[in-house]
Amino acid sequence: MAMSEVFPGSRALILGPVPKGVYLLIGPPGTGKTRFAHTFIARSLRAGREVVLVATWGPPDEILADLGRMGVPTDSLEGLRIVDCYSAKSGQPSPSKWCIKSLENPSEVMISISKALEGLAGPRMCIDSMDAFLARFEDRTARIFAENLTARIRERAERALVTLTAGAHRDALVNYIKGAFDGVIEMRIDESGPEGARRQLRYADVRARHETKWLPFSIFGGGVVGVAVGFTPAVGRIAAEACRRATGLGYKMAWFGLVEERLRRVVPVSDSGFEEGYLTTIDIDLDDPRLSGGPTGTAARTGDVAIVDDTSAAPSFEPWRDEALRRGYRSSAAIPLKVDGRIVGILTVYSKDRAGFPEPMIAKLKSIAEEAQASLSGEFAGAPPPRQGRTQERRRGSALKRSSASFGGSPEWAGRGHPCERLGAGGAGSWIPPAQLAIERGPWKPAEGSDGSRGPQRPAD
Repeated sequence: MAMSEVFPGSRALILGPVPKGVYLLIGPPGTGKTRFAHTFIARSLRAGREVVLVATWGPPDEILADLGRMGVPTDSLEGLRIVDCYSAKSGQPSPSKWCIKSLENPSEVMISISKALEGLAGPRMCIDSMDAFLARFEDRTARIFAENLTARIRERAERALVTLTAGAHRDALVNYIKGAFDGVIEMRIDESGPEGARRQLRYADVRARHETKWLPFSIFGGGVVGVAVGFTPAVGRIAAEACRRATGLGYKMAWFGLVEERLRRVVPVSDSGFEEGYLTTIDIDLDDPRLSGGPTGTAARTGDVAIVDDTSAAPSFEPWRDEALRRGYRSSAAIPLKVDGRIVGILTVYSKDRAGFPEPMIAKLKSIAEEAQASLSGEFAGAPPPRQGRTQERRRGSALKRSSASFGGSPEWAGRGHPCERLGAGGAGSWIPPAQLAIERGPWKPAEGSDGSRGPQRPAD
């Protein structure tokens, strides 16, 4: 299984694990620095890590509510210690046992942070933001404070993120402070193209092999996800329109993901409907049978439409069940999109009803996907072939696969149609290694199931 992404975009831009250390996230107002920071915190808490957050931009109650919307369970929130600086700014009493009464006193800030770190073994840490301190210190004090702070955090925490607003402080001070960090992540709003403003990020300085190119990113449900190598403004428009049309059929939510072949992930780039932070909670890892066994992963690996008629019962949907049911997603379907014979995107749709995807509705969703697919051909045609994924011989949880002949109901396989797999609560199935059935495939051959059964058969592409 691939290592979980530490910071948004780190998997795409850092060649290997993210080195331990303290990272500075810097960007102008409105770029999404707090969204980025909360995504880092939410992922850490969901992974069972303890986190210390020094919060200057919002009250603790709002931060906890925001993390809850991003899928952090209540028991995991107990692993979060908030050093409350906001209450001192607003003049309100603090609900946190770790609070700073005066932001003008660097010694008090350091003592409060040290107390919050006591008793924790290798926690993660976030300061959002450093602006509140630098605005109150003279340059010399600010430089000493930054050096002492990063040294203290580096000594006590495994990885940490500190946010800073670009343009809010003197350039000489900011350039000096950057040297105290182990890495610098930059954000910007690019308005140079005809498509309008786009949020972008890059890993400008990391003590590991990394790429420094700017990548566009998306914000879903309060968190930063959708840092996709293949994303362009045109792809964004096509994806948004496909999602909008899918929810226009009466479905509760739809999202569009790019199949990022190098990362072996399906990365969300657009959504429509009642999303409410769901996309910040999922990780579709095509090399992991558990995290690719749902409808989206199955569609990406096999090139077939995949359906879960009951999200509360299908074993293959277990990794996402709680978050889906919290939002009223009772069934789901995923439709793959191909360009030049390779899978480039997945349209995933959720219904408020069990068995919400009868064949006539699948036909309509397929029509939407085919139109999007035609539009995407100009964006992906002629792209280099994808690399093969790692082969992992594991079984997937039990899944009953029932094939339909084609979207139009023809009794025979349609040469251009996708077969349909319904992933149910009983029966037996097999997880097909991605090297065999991932993004690039030779002539299709049915894989033997764990009980000797075979999946649906169709002609070679």
